[in-house]
Amino acid sequence: MKTAYLERTVSSTRRAASFRPTMSAARKYFTAAGLVFLLCGCANAREEALNFQTNVSTPAKPWTQRPAAEPETLRFAVVGDRTGLARPGVFEQAMVQLTWMKPEFVINVGDLLEGYSDDRAELEREWSHIEAAVEKADLPFFYVAGNHDLGTDTQLEMWRERRGEPWYWFKFKNVLFVVLDTEDPPAPMPAEMAATFRMMAKRMEADPVAVEREIALSVSKENKRREEAESLSPLQKARFSEQQIEWAEKLLAEEQDVRWTFVLMHKPAWSLDSQGFERIERALRDRNYTVIAGHNHYYRREIRSGHDYLTMGSTGAVSHQSGPGSMDHIAWITVSAGEPDVSLIKLSSLLDRDARSGQTLAR
Repeated sequence: MKTAYLERTVSSTRRAASFRPTMSAARKYFTAAGLVFLLCGCANAREEALNFQTNVSTPAKPWTQRPAAEPETLRFAVVGDRTGLARPGVFEQAMVQLTWMKPEFVINVGDLLEGYSDDRAELEREWSHIEAAVEKADLPFFYVAGNHDLGTDTQLEMWRERRGEPWYWFKFKNVLFVVLDTEDPPAPMPAEMAATFRMMAKRMEADPVAVEREIALSVSKENKRREEAESLSPLQKARFSEQQIEWAEKLLAEEQDVRWTFVLMHKPAWSLDSQGFERIERALRDRNYTVIAGHNHYYRREIRSGHDYLTMGSTGAVSHQSGPGSMDHIAWITVSAGEPDVSLIKLSSLLDRDARSGQTLAR
């Protein structure tokens, strides 16, 4: 009897031993399941906390409709040109003003540096100034390159050192952003013109009002001269390398399943007879998209084949022409269902809780 008992005991012990890994696996399973349940519960609780709640239970309601939590809604800000002769402090204060708005990110349309220089020390000074201003906003900031940022091969080299390739893409909340480089390759200013421009940029730092007055007096003559020379001047062309065009075509062919596409660039290539952009534009066909550029320091909206093509005004740069589009502003863009909403906000009208903009030179 003792032998039989021992055999049964040993057999039971062996079965228990063989069952231990299974029990261990079960414990792991239930622990994991409990963790998932807990996390789901926390997520549901957070979601519930975001939803509209009230003590009102009567048929009559003191509101028109219940507000809805919209996690897929995207809100971002676009800023215009700072340079091509910057009025001191306008762009810098705009970065502070954006902290009051809390967009999910900020993107510019080029021309943050005065540029057109190969002096690395001077360019480092300009870069440091811009990066310090952008840092004030404490918001994600996406850089777009303009002709003043990539006016020389040295500037292109420094851009790549600090910010990588000037053309790139990103996707957020299933919205595609395609950033193009209209200075591919750079086209330097003639040496004499560059020297004159750099001198005026220095004068802007000391006496922006006087310099802008001089520019306003000569603007009509300059515009006429520019129109006559536009077809001959590489500075007025939007340039896209074959590599960049093929990259954009491939990207747009692959990224079809997005809610909306925004294309950002510096020069409004669609108005500059750019064969390279014509190819990119063809690749945009059959999708929802908006194109945003800068360069002209004057806001303009155009509709091409049913799509918005927006040219930003300035965010600190001097005016190139007079009229309602001559303003310092940001574009506030909201993407939810359907077509994005675009609101233009003048910097002089963007006030804090003390009803102050902090701007002194914004128009």
